Amino acid sequence: MSNRLNLRRRSRPVASLVVIGLAALASYPAALEAQAERIDSPFRWREKGFRVGLFGGYHAANRGRLEFGQGPTSVAGAKMRVRASSPLSLELGATYGTASRWTLDVSGEGGPAIVDTVAAGWLRADAGAQIGLTGARTWNGIHPYGMIGGGFVFGINEGASEALADQALEPFRYDISTAPHIYVGLGFEIFPSEKIGIGFEIRDYLVRVTAPEGYLFSATLDLFEASGAPAPEGTVWGHNPEFGISIWYYF
Repeated sequence: MSNRLNLRRRSRPVASLVVIGLAALASYPAALEAQAERIDSPFRWREKGFRVGLFGGYHAANRGRLEFGQGPTSVAGAKMRVRASSPLSLELGATYGTASRWTLDVSGEGGPAIVDTVAAGWLRADAGAQIGLTGARTWNGIHPYGMIGGGFVFGINEGASEALADQALEPFRYDISTAPHIYVGLGFEIFPSEKIGIGFEIRDYLVRVTAPEGYLFSATLDLFEASGAPAPEGTVWGHNPEFGISIWYYF
C-alpha cells in the first residue's frame, strides 16, 4: 500500500514538468513574434505615394556675362508627385517669379552700359523625376532624395524701357521669350503626420539665355571689341541655383 502511494507522489512532479514544458513550447512562436516586432530599425515604409504641394523659395538667377538677363527673385508655385516605383516618383510643377532685368545701351564707345531697370516676370513649367535615396522608406523619419528634370521658362509681365523706345532699337531689346532649361537637385522631407510632409530642396537650373539680335551685328561687335567688353554669344546656358521649401499633402 505504501509503495503505491509513493509511486503516485513521484508521478505528480513529473506530470507538472511535462505540462510546463508543453506550455513553454506553445508560447515560443508568440515570443519570437513579439521579439521580431520589437526590432528597432531606422527605416520605415511610406504607404502613401501620391501628393500635391505648394512651395516658396529664392531663385539666385544668373544674368549672363553681359548681365542683360533676368535677375534674382523670390518664387512660388505648386507641384504634384506620384510614385512610380519604390525609389522613383514623377513630378509636374509650375513656378512664378517676379524678377527684374537691366536694360543695356551697347552703342556707346565706352562699351555696354546699364541705362534702366524693368520688370522681367516669368513662369516656369517643370517635368522631372525624384529618386528616393532610401527607396520609399524614411530613415530616422527623414526621406532624402535626388532630382532631375527639365522644361521651359516663359516671359510674362515683362516691362519695356523708354531708353529703347525708338523703333530703330528694336533689335537691341531683350525678352525672355520661351527658354528651355534642365535641372538637378537634392532634397529631404520630414513628416509631421501621415498625410503631411515638409520638403527642403536646392536645385540648379541650367537656363538658356539668348542675346538680342542687335548684339551680334558686326558694327556692335566692333564696339564691344574697341571698348574691351566681352563679346556677346548668341546663346548661353547659365547656372541658376534655387532654394525652396514645400508643404505636401498625401492622398
